[in-house]
Amino acid sequence: MTYFSFFKSESLLLWRHKQDTLNALLFFVIVVTLFPLGIDATPDFLTVSAGGIIWCATSLAVLMSISRMYREDYEDGSLEQWLVSGLYLPFLILLKVTVQWLFMIAPLLLILPIVGGMLYLSEESFWVLVATLLLGSPSLFLIGSIGAALTVSLQQGAMLLMLLILPMYIPILIFATSAIKASEIGLPYLGSLAMLLAISLLSLVFAPFMAAASIKASVNE
Repeated sequence: MTYFSFFKSESLLLWRHKQDTLNALLFFVIVVTLFPLGIDATPDFLTVSAGGIIWCATSLAVLMSISRMYREDYEDGSLEQWLVSGLYLPFLILLKVTVQWLFMIAPLLLILPIVGGMLYLSEESFWVLVATLLLGSPSLFLIGSIGAALTVSLQQGAMLLMLLILPMYIPILIFATSAIKASEIGLPYLGSLAMLLAISLLSLVFAPFMAAASIKASVNE
């Protein structure tokens, strides 16, 4: 097995189980649609709150999509094959996270113009929203992969995953929504975008190794 064949097989596997990704995207759309109906559907409120609504829905949708990231690999013995394949385990995890990110974020970006229009998001703020998703969403998947690896051997690990990971998402949500709000009122927002990039890069450095250690512990227990 090579790294390319692993990436290809993970892509094909996720495509065969695309219903999980579609369910997460549907959940995203439902949350974004119902939130204004339950709080306030006026343009003045939605314009200010759009960034927070979209990012909260995105974070929950990501958690849905990654909750079973390693579960089938654990159940069918693939994780053991990863360990004995001779390939670098943290890089395999990074490839798997990359596939998950592409399959989730690419369609989300496609429906984002419709969602932005529903929430009366201005054009400039819309592009800042896109920038925050591109810079910040990798950290959601990387951090989430740690939780998925920690709970892979648990039968009811989804709730524990949320309890472990959601607090770590708070700084990402703060900087992302701050950038969008700043763009709405004409204030500088590049600092918040830089912080999102820094969090993603920091996650890129540490998350694959922490997830690899968790997988080794789960396989050897």
